[in-house]
Amino acid sequence: MHDHHLTGRYEAMGREYASQLEDAGRSLAEASPETLEPSTERRAFARKCAAHVEEHAPFLLAELEGIADATGLEPEVVETVPLALDARAGCSLVAVGGERTVDGAPLFARNHDFCPSFRDFATCYRTEPADGLASVGCSCVYVGRCDGVNEAGLAIGFAEVPPHEFEPGVTWQLAVRAVLDTCRTVAEAVAFLESVPHATNVNFLVGDASGEIAIVEASPAEVTTIFPDDDIVSVTREFRTESMREYQSTDRTPADCSRRQAIAAWFDERERRVTAEDLQTVMGEPDVGVCWPIDERREDPRSTIWSWTIDPAERAGHLARDSPVETPYQAVRVPENE
Repeated sequence: MHDHHLTGRYEAMGREYASQLEDAGRSLAEASPETLEPSTERRAFARKCAAHVEEHAPFLLAELEGIADATGLEPEVVETVPLALDARAGCSLVAVGGERTVDGAPLFARNHDFCPSFRDFATCYRTEPADGLASVGCSCVYVGRCDGVNEAGLAIGFAEVPPHEFEPGVTWQLAVRAVLDTCRTVAEAVAFLESVPHATNVNFLVGDASGEIAIVEASPAEVTTIFPDDDIVSVTREFRTESMREYQSTDRTPADCSRRQAIAAWFDERERRVTAEDLQTVMGEPDVGVCWPIDERREDPRSTIWSWTIDPAERAGHLARDSPVETPYQAVRVPENE
Protein backbone atom coordinates (compact mmCIF):
# COMPACT_ATOMS: atom_id res chain seq x y z
CA MET A 1 0.00 0.00 0.00
CA HIS A 2 1.23 3.46 -0.91
CA ASP A 3 1.16 6.49 1.41
CA HIS A 4 0.46 10.17 0.87
CA HIS A 5 0.31 12.92 3.49
CA LEU A 6 -1.26 16.05 2.00
CA THR A 7 -1.72 19.48 3.57
CA GLY A 8 -2.92 22.95 2.62
CA ARG A 9 -5.68 24.31 0.43
CA TYR A 10 -7.29 21.86 -1.94
CA GLU A 11 -5.55 22.91 -5.15
CA ALA A 12 -2.24 22.84 -3.26
CA MET A 13 -2.97 19.31 -2.02
CA GLY A 14 -3.50 18.26 -5.63
CA ARG A 15 -0.15 19.72 -6.58
CA GLU A 16 1.48 18.08 -3.57
CA TYR A 17 0.04 14.70 -4.53
CA ALA A 18 1.48 15.00 -8.03
CA SER A 19 4.84 16.06 -6.60
CA GLN A 20 4.93 13.10 -4.22
CA LEU A 21 4.13 10.74 -7.10
CA GLU A 22 7.04 12.18 -9.07
CA ASP A 23 9.38 11.86 -6.07
CA ALA A 24 8.38 8.20 -5.82
CA GLY A 25 9.09 7.65 -9.50
CA ARG A 26 5.44 7.07 -10.38
CA SER A 27 3.27 8.75 -12.97
CA LEU A 28 -0.42 9.51 -12.55
CA ALA A 29 -1.13 6.77 -15.11
CA GLU A 30 0.69 4.28 -12.90
CA ALA A 31 -1.32 5.44 -9.89
CA SER A 32 -4.65 5.24 -11.71
CA PRO A 33 -6.77 2.07 -11.76
CA GLU A 34 -8.26 3.18 -15.09
CA THR A 35 -6.84 4.44 -18.35
CA LEU A 36 -6.01 8.12 -18.71
CA GLU A 37 -7.24 7.86 -22.28
CA PRO A 38 -10.99 7.85 -21.65
CA SER A 39 -13.47 7.36 -24.47
CA THR A 40 -15.67 10.17 -25.72
CA GLU A 41 -18.64 8.59 -23.98
CA ARG A 42 -16.78 8.34 -20.69
CA ARG A 43 -15.67 11.96 -20.88
CA ALA A 44 -19.26 13.03 -21.52
CA PHE A 45 -20.51 11.03 -18.52
CA ALA A 46 -17.78 12.49 -16.28
CA ARG A 47 -18.75 16.02 -17.34
CA LYS A 48 -22.30 15.38 -16.19
CA CYS A 49 -21.02 14.04 -12.88
CA ALA A 50 -18.71 17.04 -12.50
CA ALA A 51 -21.72 19.36 -12.50
CA HIS A 52 -23.09 17.56 -9.42
CA VAL A 53 -19.73 17.55 -7.65
CA GLU A 54 -19.40 21.27 -8.39
CA GLU A 55 -22.70 21.83 -6.61
CA HIS A 56 -22.08 19.62 -3.57
CA ALA A 57 -18.30 19.31 -3.11
CA PRO A 58 -16.50 21.83 -5.34
CA PHE A 59 -13.32 21.61 -3.26
CA LEU A 60 -12.69 18.15 -4.70
CA LEU A 61 -12.65 19.58 -8.21
CA ALA A 62 -10.10 22.12 -7.00
CA GLU A 63 -7.85 19.28 -5.83
CA LEU A 64 -8.22 17.60 -9.21
CA GLU A 65 -7.33 20.88 -10.92
CA GLY A 66 -4.15 20.99 -8.86
CA ILE A 67 -3.21 17.48 -10.00
CA ALA A 68 -3.87 18.38 -13.62
CA ASP A 69 -1.85 21.58 -13.42
CA ALA A 70 1.12 19.87 -11.77
CA THR A 71 1.17 16.93 -14.17
CA GLY A 72 0.46 18.92 -17.32
CA LEU A 73 -2.42 16.61 -18.18
CA GLU A 74 -5.73 17.77 -19.55
CA PRO A 75 -8.04 18.54 -16.58
CA GLU A 76 -10.90 16.55 -18.06
CA VAL A 77 -8.68 13.48 -18.36
CA VAL A 78 -7.59 13.76 -14.72
CA GLU A 79 -11.18 14.24 -13.55
CA THR A 80 -12.70 11.35 -15.49
CA VAL A 81 -11.17 8.59 -13.33
CA PRO A 82 -12.59 9.58 -9.89
CA LEU A 83 -15.76 11.12 -11.34
CA ALA A 84 -16.69 8.03 -13.37
CA LEU A 85 -14.81 5.12 -11.78
CA ASP A 86 -16.14 1.76 -12.99
CA ALA A 87 -15.53 -0.67 -10.12
CA ARG A 88 -17.36 -3.57 -8.50
CA ALA A 89 -16.29 -3.49 -4.87
CA GLY A 90 -17.68 -6.00 -2.38
CA CYS A 91 -16.85 -4.93 1.18
CA SER A 92 -18.04 -5.66 4.71
CA LEU A 93 -18.66 -3.09 7.43
CA VAL A 94 -19.36 -3.38 11.15
CA ALA A 95 -20.19 -0.84 13.86
CA VAL A 96 -20.21 -1.83 17.52
CA GLY A 97 -22.02 0.28 20.09
CA GLY A 98 -20.25 1.28 23.28
CA GLU A 99 -22.52 -0.95 25.36
CA ARG A 100 -20.79 -3.97 23.77
CA THR A 101 -17.17 -2.78 24.12
CA VAL A 102 -14.79 -3.16 27.06
CA ASP A 103 -14.08 0.55 27.46
CA GLY A 104 -17.58 1.74 26.56
CA ALA A 105 -16.42 3.47 23.38
CA PRO A 106 -17.91 2.59 19.96
CA LEU A 107 -15.88 0.73 17.34
CA PHE A 108 -16.04 0.67 13.55
CA ALA A 109 -14.53 -1.72 11.00
CA ARG A 110 -14.38 -2.22 7.24
CA ASN A 111 -12.87 -4.75 4.83
CA HIS A 112 -12.24 -3.60 1.28
CA ASP A 113 -13.00 -6.61 -0.91
CA PHE A 114 -11.85 -6.16 -4.46
CA CYS A 115 -9.66 -7.62 -7.20
CA PRO A 116 -6.14 -8.44 -5.94
CA SER A 117 -4.61 -6.51 -8.85
CA PHE A 118 -5.93 -3.31 -7.27
CA ARG A 119 -3.41 -3.69 -4.47
CA ASP A 120 -1.09 -1.86 -6.88
CA PHE A 121 -3.24 1.27 -6.44
CA ALA A 122 -4.26 0.94 -2.78
CA THR A 123 -3.19 4.03 -0.87
CA CYS A 124 -3.47 5.34 2.68
CA TYR A 125 -4.10 9.09 2.62
CA ARG A 126 -3.53 11.42 5.54
CA THR A 127 -5.02 14.79 4.67
CA GLU A 128 -4.99 18.10 6.50
CA PRO A 129 -7.01 20.54 4.40
CA ALA A 130 -6.62 24.18 5.34
CA ASP A 131 -10.38 24.68 5.17
CA GLY A 132 -11.64 21.21 6.08
CA LEU A 133 -11.32 18.41 8.61
CA ALA A 134 -8.17 16.30 8.85
CA SER A 135 -8.66 12.60 8.20
CA VAL A 136 -7.01 9.30 7.45
CA GLY A 137 -8.52 6.88 4.94
CA CYS A 138 -7.81 4.50 2.09
CA SER A 139 -8.65 4.36 -1.59
CA CYS A 140 -7.61 2.92 -4.93
CA VAL A 141 -8.33 6.20 -6.72
CA TYR A 142 -6.80 9.62 -6.13
CA VAL A 143 -8.91 12.30 -4.40
CA GLY A 144 -11.65 9.80 -3.46
CA ARG A 145 -11.84 7.68 -0.30
CA CYS A 146 -13.42 4.29 0.37
CA ASP A 147 -13.32 4.59 4.15
CA GLY A 148 -11.71 6.47 7.01
CA VAL A 149 -12.09 8.55 10.16
CA ASN A 150 -11.68 12.28 10.68
CA GLU A 151 -10.51 14.57 13.46
CA ALA A 152 -14.07 14.94 14.76
CA GLY A 153 -14.31 11.18 15.35
CA LEU A 154 -16.62 10.44 12.42
CA ALA A 155 -15.99 7.11 10.62
CA ILE A 156 -17.50 6.09 7.29
CA GLY A 157 -17.26 3.34 4.69
CA PHE A 158 -19.28 1.99 1.77
CA ALA A 159 -20.36 -1.25 0.11
CA GLU A 160 -21.63 -1.28 -3.46
CA VAL A 161 -25.05 -2.84 -4.10
CA PRO A 162 -25.77 -4.48 -7.48
CA PRO A 163 -26.70 -3.87 -10.23
CA HIS A 164 -23.55 -2.18 -11.39
CA GLU A 165 -25.20 0.62 -13.34
CA PHE A 166 -24.48 4.34 -13.29
CA GLU A 167 -26.38 7.59 -13.66
CA PRO A 168 -24.79 11.04 -13.54
CA GLY A 169 -24.21 11.91 -9.91
CA VAL A 170 -21.66 11.80 -7.11
CA THR A 171 -19.71 8.53 -7.01
CA TRP A 172 -19.28 6.76 -3.67
CA GLN A 173 -15.58 7.51 -3.33
CA LEU A 174 -16.18 11.24 -3.68
CA ALA A 175 -19.18 11.13 -1.32
CA VAL A 176 -17.06 9.41 1.36
CA ARG A 177 -14.27 11.95 0.93
CA ALA A 178 -16.68 14.87 1.17
CA VAL A 179 -18.15 13.48 4.41
CA LEU A 180 -14.71 13.03 5.95
CA ASP A 181 -13.70 16.58 5.04
CA THR A 182 -16.87 18.39 6.09
CA CYS A 183 -18.95 16.41 8.61
CA ARG A 184 -18.45 16.09 12.37
CA THR A 185 -21.38 13.90 13.37
CA VAL A 186 -23.56 11.13 11.99
CA ALA A 187 -26.39 13.65 11.69
CA GLU A 188 -24.26 15.90 9.46
CA ALA A 189 -23.10 12.95 7.37
CA VAL A 190 -26.66 11.74 6.87
CA ALA A 191 -27.81 15.22 5.86
CA PHE A 192 -25.05 15.42 3.26
CA LEU A 193 -25.59 11.90 1.87
CA GLU A 194 -29.33 12.51 1.62
CA SER A 195 -28.75 15.77 -0.25
CA VAL A 196 -26.56 14.52 -3.10
CA PRO A 197 -27.57 12.62 -6.26
CA HIS A 198 -25.85 9.24 -6.11
CA ALA A 199 -24.32 7.75 -9.25
CA THR A 200 -25.10 4.12 -8.40
CA ASN A 201 -26.48 1.79 -5.72
CA VAL A 202 -24.46 1.94 -2.52
CA ASN A 203 -24.70 1.39 1.23
CA PHE A 204 -22.92 3.79 3.56
CA LEU A 205 -22.27 2.99 7.22
CA VAL A 206 -21.39 5.95 9.44
CA GLY A 207 -20.54 6.09 13.13
CA ASP A 208 -19.28 8.86 15.37
CA ALA A 209 -17.49 9.29 18.68
CA SER A 210 -20.77 9.64 20.59
CA GLY A 211 -21.84 6.16 19.49
CA GLU A 212 -24.46 7.26 16.96
CA ILE A 213 -24.73 4.85 14.00
CA ALA A 214 -26.60 5.15 10.72
CA ILE A 215 -26.96 3.20 7.50
CA VAL A 216 -27.62 5.29 4.40
CA GLU A 217 -29.01 3.24 1.52
CA ALA A 218 -28.62 5.17 -1.71
CA SER A 219 -29.53 4.74 -5.35
CA PRO A 220 -29.84 7.21 -8.22
CA ALA A 221 -33.60 7.15 -7.62
CA GLU A 222 -33.94 7.24 -3.83
CA VAL A 223 -32.05 7.56 -0.54
CA THR A 224 -33.19 6.05 2.77
CA THR A 225 -31.56 6.29 6.20
CA ILE A 226 -31.81 3.76 9.01
CA PHE A 227 -30.83 4.42 12.63
CA PRO A 228 -30.48 0.87 13.99
CA ASP A 229 -31.24 0.02 17.61
CA ASP A 230 -28.84 -2.95 17.55
CA ASP A 231 -25.52 -2.77 19.35
CA ILE A 232 -23.87 -4.72 16.48
CA VAL A 233 -24.61 -3.32 13.02
CA SER A 234 -23.22 -4.95 9.87
CA VAL A 235 -23.53 -3.87 6.26
CA THR A 236 -22.65 -5.63 3.03
CA ARG A 237 -24.03 -5.51 -0.52
CA GLU A 238 -27.77 -5.68 0.09
CA PHE A 239 -30.41 -3.10 0.94
CA ARG A 240 -32.38 -3.92 4.06
CA THR A 241 -35.24 -1.48 3.47
CA GLU A 242 -37.98 -3.18 1.46
CA SER A 243 -38.67 -0.12 -0.67
CA MET A 244 -34.97 0.12 -1.61
CA ARG A 245 -34.72 -3.54 -2.62
CA GLU A 246 -36.65 -2.81 -5.80
CA TYR A 247 -33.51 -1.01 -7.02
CA GLN A 248 -31.15 -3.94 -6.49
CA SER A 249 -30.78 -6.76 -9.00
CA THR A 250 -30.87 -9.69 -6.56
CA ASP A 251 -33.59 -11.07 -4.34
CA ARG A 252 -31.16 -11.38 -1.46
CA THR A 253 -31.82 -9.58 1.80
CA PRO A 254 -29.19 -8.78 4.46
CA ALA A 255 -30.25 -11.93 6.35
CA ASP A 256 -29.17 -14.02 3.32
CA CYS A 257 -25.58 -12.72 3.34
CA SER A 258 -23.10 -15.29 4.68
CA ARG A 259 -20.76 -12.57 5.92
CA ARG A 260 -23.49 -10.92 7.99
CA GLN A 261 -24.48 -14.34 9.34
CA ALA A 262 -20.86 -14.99 10.32
CA ILE A 263 -20.58 -11.64 12.11
CA ALA A 264 -23.81 -12.24 14.02
CA ALA A 265 -22.77 -15.78 14.98
CA TRP A 266 -19.35 -14.65 16.22
CA PHE A 267 -20.83 -12.01 18.50
CA ASP A 268 -23.64 -14.30 19.65
CA GLU A 269 -21.05 -16.80 20.84
CA ARG A 270 -19.45 -14.11 22.99
CA GLU A 271 -21.77 -12.50 25.47
CA ARG A 272 -18.88 -10.54 26.95
CA ARG A 273 -17.86 -7.06 25.89
CA VAL A 274 -15.34 -6.90 23.06
CA THR A 275 -12.12 -5.03 22.26
CA ALA A 276 -10.56 -3.62 19.10
CA GLU A 277 -8.42 -6.76 18.97
CA ASP A 278 -11.57 -8.88 18.96
CA LEU A 279 -12.84 -6.86 16.02
CA GLN A 280 -9.60 -7.54 14.17
CA THR A 281 -10.31 -11.25 14.64
CA VAL A 282 -13.80 -10.79 13.18
CA MET A 283 -12.57 -8.87 10.16
CA GLY A 284 -9.20 -10.50 9.56
CA GLU A 285 -9.44 -14.23 10.19
CA PRO A 286 -10.92 -16.26 7.30
CA ASP A 287 -12.28 -18.94 9.63
CA VAL A 288 -14.77 -16.42 10.99
CA GLY A 289 -16.14 -16.05 7.46
CA VAL A 290 -15.80 -12.31 6.79
CA CYS A 291 -12.30 -11.97 5.33
CA TRP A 292 -11.78 -13.31 1.80
CA PRO A 293 -8.26 -14.75 1.37
CA ILE A 294 -6.50 -13.86 -1.85
CA ASP A 295 -7.07 -16.62 -4.40
CA GLU A 296 -7.07 -15.45 -8.00
CA ARG A 297 -8.22 -18.90 -9.13
CA ARG A 298 -11.74 -18.33 -7.80
CA GLU A 299 -14.55 -17.55 -10.22
CA ASP A 300 -15.09 -14.37 -8.22
CA PRO A 301 -11.52 -13.10 -7.68
CA ARG A 302 -12.46 -10.41 -5.18
CA SER A 303 -10.45 -10.66 -1.99
CA THR A 304 -9.88 -8.56 1.12
CA ILE A 305 -7.07 -6.26 0.02
CA TRP A 306 -7.07 -4.07 3.14
CA SER A 307 -8.88 -4.05 6.47
CA TRP A 308 -9.66 -1.39 9.10
CA THR A 309 -10.69 -1.32 12.72
CA ILE A 310 -11.38 2.21 13.96
CA ASP A 311 -11.89 3.78 17.39
CA PRO A 312 -13.82 6.98 16.53
CA ALA A 313 -13.46 8.42 20.04
CA GLU A 314 -9.67 8.20 19.77
CA ARG A 315 -9.59 9.49 16.16
CA ALA A 316 -7.42 6.48 15.40
CA GLY A 317 -7.51 2.91 14.23
CA HIS A 318 -5.57 -0.11 13.09
CA LEU A 319 -5.01 -0.85 9.42
CA ALA A 320 -3.96 -4.07 7.71
CA ARG A 321 -2.38 -2.56 4.63
CA ASP A 322 -2.85 -5.70 2.52
CA SER A 323 -4.72 -8.95 3.09
CA PRO A 324 -5.18 -9.23 6.87
CA VAL A 325 -4.45 -12.94 6.48
CA GLU A 326 -0.90 -12.01 5.57
CA THR A 327 -0.45 -8.52 7.02
CA PRO A 328 -0.69 -7.45 10.69
CA TYR A 329 -2.85 -4.54 11.78
CA GLN A 330 -0.80 -1.43 12.52
CA ALA A 331 -1.79 1.68 14.44
CA VAL A 332 -2.85 4.71 12.37
CA ARG A 333 -3.91 8.12 13.67
CA VAL A 334 -5.65 11.11 12.16
CA PRO A 335 -3.06 13.85 11.62
CA GLU A 336 -3.42 16.90 13.82
CA ASN A 337 -4.80 19.67 11.64
CA GLU A 338 -3.08 22.90 12.62
